[in-house]
Amino acid sequence: MSEQSLRQEQDAVSLGALTRVLVYLAAMTSSWSAVRVGSLNVSDVLLVLALLGLATEALVQTALVRVRVWMILPTLAGLLLVARDVIVWGRALNGAYLGEGLSPLQMLTRVSLSTLGIALVTAGVGARDRQAALRAIWWWLTGVCVSAAFALARAMGLASLTLQQTNGAGRFAGLSSHPNALAQTAVLAIPLALVAVLRSRGSGRFMSFVLVILLGAAVFQTGSRAGLLVGFATLVLGALEYARRAKALRWALPICLFVVAAVVIYGSRVIGSTRFASDSGAIQSNEGRIQSINDGWSSFSSHPVFGAGFGIWVGELTPLVLLASGGGVFLAIYSWFALAPARSLWIARADPLAAALLMDVVLVLILGLLNNGFTERYTFWPALLGYALFGAGRSSVRRDRVTVLSAGEARR
Repeated sequence: MSEQSLRQEQDAVSLGALTRVLVYLAAMTSSWSAVRVGSLNVSDVLLVLALLGLATEALVQTALVRVRVWMILPTLAGLLLVARDVIVWGRALNGAYLGEGLSPLQMLTRVSLSTLGIALVTAGVGARDRQAALRAIWWWLTGVCVSAAFALARAMGLASLTLQQTNGAGRFAGLSSHPNALAQTAVLAIPLALVAVLRSRGSGRFMSFVLVILLGAAVFQTGSRAGLLVGFATLVLGALEYARRAKALRWALPICLFVVAAVVIYGSRVIGSTRFASDSGAIQSNEGRIQSINDGWSSFSSHPVFGAGFGIWVGELTPLVLLASGGGVFLAIYSWFALAPARSLWIARADPLAAALLMDVVLVLILGLLNNGFTERYTFWPALLGYALFGAGRSSVRRDRVTVLSAGEARR
C-alpha cells in the first residue's frame, strides 16, 4: 500500500471516529432543549455537525446510505405545505399567524430536524458501525439521566444554574425547556434502563437499578400528569416483563400485590401532592387546555384535508397539532413515520433491547395523545436507532441479529 493510500485510510478512520463522537453527543444532548449556544439548542448544533460528518464520510468512502421513503415524507410534506402557505395564502415565511403558533419556517425546521435529520444520522451510523448505533442508544439514555439528576438537584436546592425553561411552582424540568419534556424523556428511558438492569452484573446491575429509581423520581418532580400516569404504567409493565425475561415469574404476583398495597396505603397521599389534585395550577391548566383544544379543532375543521396552515396552532395533543397544520394527509404521513420501525422491532422482540425500543414506539404515540412534544429532538432517537440495529433493509433479522451483552458491547 502506498504512503498516500495509507494516509487517506488514516484520515478516513479519523473522520469516522470524529463523526461517531458527534453522533453520541447529539444523542446525549437531544433531551437538553434548555442548553443553548447563543439562540440555538446545543443538540441542534451537534445534530447538524453529525450530519455534515456523515455526509463527508459518505463522499470520501463513496458509500451510500439507504434512506427509506417514510424517512423523507414528513419533511417533503412540510415543504409543500410551506409553499402553499407562503405562495398561495400569502403567509410570512418567518412570521407567526396573528402572533400565535409557529411560523412556517420554524415549523419546517423543527419537523425536519426531529424526523429526517435524526433518521439520516441513525441510518448512517447504523450502516457503518452497528456497535456505534448500540452505543448511541446508551448515550441517549445517559443524557436523559443527567437531565433527571439535575432536576432532582434543583428540587433539593443543590443546583441553581439559570436556563431558558418553564419550571412553574414546584415543577422541575432538568435540562429540558419544560417539565413535560423531561417527563416524556424519562418515561421513554425507563424501558432502556430496565434492559440495562437485565443485562448487567454485580455493581453494574445495582447502578442500573439506581437509574430506574432516578428516572421515576424525576418524573414525579416534573409534576406532569401525563408523565406520572404513563410512567407508572411503564414501570409496572416493565417490571413484569423484566421478571418474565429473568425467568423469575414467581415474583410477578408479589410485584402486583406490592403495587396494589402501595397504591392503597400511599396512593391518596402521593396523588394529593401532585397536580392530579385540584389545586389552582391544575385547574388553570385544565381550563387553558380545553380552550386551546377548541381553537385547534376549529383550525382543523376549517381545512380538514390539508390543514389550516403549517404551524398555525401548536397548543395541545400531537394528533390535533398535525391535523391543524396539514390536515388528515399530514397526520397519516407522520403516523407512518412514527410507526415504521415497529415491524422490525416486533420481529426481533425476543431480544430485550428490541422489545424495549418497541415499547418506546408505543409510548411516543401514547404520550403524543396527551402532550404536543412531537418535534422535540429526543422523540424518535430510540425507535430510529432500533430500526438501524434490527431493520434497515435486512432481509432477515434472525440472520443478522444484535444481542446486547452489556451497555457497551454487542455481537452479531
